[in-house]
Parts: sequence; structure tokens; C-alpha cells
Amino acid sequence: MLPQCAACELPGRRDEARLPAVREDEADGEDLVSRSDKKRARRVREDALSRLTKELVEVSDGTLSRLGLDEGLVDAVRDARLIKSARAKDRQLRVVRGLLRSGEWGAIASRLDTLLLHGKAPPKGLEPSPEEGRARQWAVRLMGEGALALDELLSAHPAADRRHLRDLIRNATHGSPASRKRAEAKLAEVIRLLLR
Repeated sequence: MLPQCAACELPGRRDEARLPAVREDEADGEDLVSRSDKKRARRVREDALSRLTKELVEVSDGTLSRLGLDEGLVDAVRDARLIKSARAKDRQLRVVRGLLRSGEWGAIASRLDTLLLHGKAPPKGLEPSPEEGRARQWAVRLMGEGALALDELLSAHPAADRRHLRDLIRNATHGSPASRKRAEAKLAEVIRLLLR
């Protein structure tokens, strides 16, 4: 005879049977991230890579050579410029994004921003630091992952102001494209100072 559950009066049903089993290896916070949150984080990162790819394709050859990029990346960007067909150009832009994704794209974005802002490449001693590249990647991650990434950043740097960072993240994710770019740069600057 099957045991009866007192709460539901149905034979063979227990309260434990209705609850999903939680395995020990799934108990950490990584599994608490929903698929939609992962998808949003991936989309924000890909949007940042897409903007960087577009900026790289639009700059001149001289500017591109002053960035100090890998030869494969430079060749892929130059190939993308030469292609006239929209479909073929989109495929080539995906190749450039893939090359950026596998490298230090945050540092490349920082060097490009410095070059475009000042009109010339920074001197050898004043090149953007590795923290600037990491700060750019953290900013994109914070915009995509939200609270989980913010908690991770704050656990590593407890002196940071949570409210200020949340406000910067909100400004970087809402508004016009120009204001979002300025807010993203400000967020990256605050994170760079935090990473020192």
C-alpha cells in the first residue's frame, strides 16, 4: 500500500515529490542565472563588439596602423572595407567580431577612443593601461549581467559605492545612443579607478 500525504489526501503523493530535487553541484549562484539574463548579457557584449567593429572599419588605414593591432585583425578589417555586397560585408564583420572576441577587445576599444579623442596615438609611456581594457570589459559585463556582476565587483572591491555604480549602469543602458556612449565611458572610468 502507498503512503498517503496528509496535506493532499491523495495516495502516493508526498510534499517532497512535488519539490524539484536540488543537486549539490547546482547549489552555487551560477545556476540561479536565467537563460534570458544570459541572453541579455551576451547581446550587450555583442552590441559592444559590433560598435567597436563598425568604428574599426570606419577609421582610416593610418589610424588603424597606429592602433597596434594583430595582422590578422588588420587584414580582416581591410577586407571588410573592400567588400561591397551587404551580405558578404556582414559575414566579414562577423569574422572581425570573432577575432575581437578572442582577443583583448577592451584594450583595443580604449586605444581607439584615446586615438579618436586626441587625434593621435598616445606616446609609448602614456598608452592606455591594461586596467582600462579590463574596466571596459567590466562595464559591458555590468550592463549585460546587472546585479550578479555588480555583486561580484563589489565583493572584490567592497569600498565601491553600490548606488553610484547602479546609477551609472542605468544611464549606460537607457537613453539616446550618444548619451549611452558617454555614460558607458564614465562607468568604465569609475571602474578603472576602482581596479587600481
